[in-house]
Amino acid sequence: MERHSRSYFQLIKPGITLSNTISGIAAFFLAASFIPFSWTAFIGVIGGIALIIASACVMNNILDRDIDKRMKRTAKRDVASGVISVTKAFVFGAVLGIIGFALLLLLTNVVTFLLGILAYVWYVAIYGVAKRTTVYSTLIGGVAGALPPVAGYTALTGTIDAGAIILFLILFFWQMPHFYAIAMFRQSDYASASLPVWSVKYGMKSTKRQILIFTILYAFISCLLTVFEYTGIVYLVGVLGLSGYWLYKGISLYDKVDDIKWARTMFGVSLLVLLATCFLIAVGGYLA
Repeated sequence: MERHSRSYFQLIKPGITLSNTISGIAAFFLAASFIPFSWTAFIGVIGGIALIIASACVMNNILDRDIDKRMKRTAKRDVASGVISVTKAFVFGAVLGIIGFALLLLLTNVVTFLLGILAYVWYVAIYGVAKRTTVYSTLIGGVAGALPPVAGYTALTGTIDAGAIILFLILFFWQMPHFYAIAMFRQSDYASASLPVWSVKYGMKSTKRQILIFTILYAFISCLLTVFEYTGIVYLVGVLGLSGYWLYKGISLYDKVDDIKWARTMFGVSLLVLLATCFLIAVGGYLA
């Protein structure tokens, strides 16, 4: 029973589900800095985001089982290895999705509900095809990954304004260095599965340059919340420090360590940057 329960838990890809939910929470608190806080909307959007992402990850396990079997890292995933049947996984994922969408529809608003649908279809269907067919799959997948904070924000505002767009762009540009770094230190896995990620198609050096370019873009975009007066100077100083550190690590180690170690370093820093950025977004509207 313990093994079976743990298997179902792994189907939701806890790391992805948690990180995306955290970004939604941060954006909700940003909106609450100028719109009255609502417990109903908070419970609805956070529960909805978590369950919808979890459902999408389960469906991703089902659709990618053929790919997973060809990669050393994922060959033992429970659907790919047959520990959990496709039918049982589908029912599990469907139940999670139904509850998640119901929470958005009943406790938030139509805009947030539609964002949930867009993110779900984009991740499961559009990104699901893109990862098999194009080197730009990371860019395409980044659209779905950047929508949770938008949903967290619109759960209170009910509209997509400049703040929502900036939040989308911050998470979008953060994802590129993060996932390109993964593509570097898992290059052999992706190559064995015939997935045309950037590192497989264009090599390590090109991928490193892409990571640095997108890190610079992240730094620029992150400042816009203060430029448009959604956050104060404390937020601005914080994100400049974070992005500066991220860029410093990338440049200072560029030719001093091997590509795999460099990528793992950039990946590790990206996690720190995400958590700290989410915290700054959450409190940035309340601080001068």
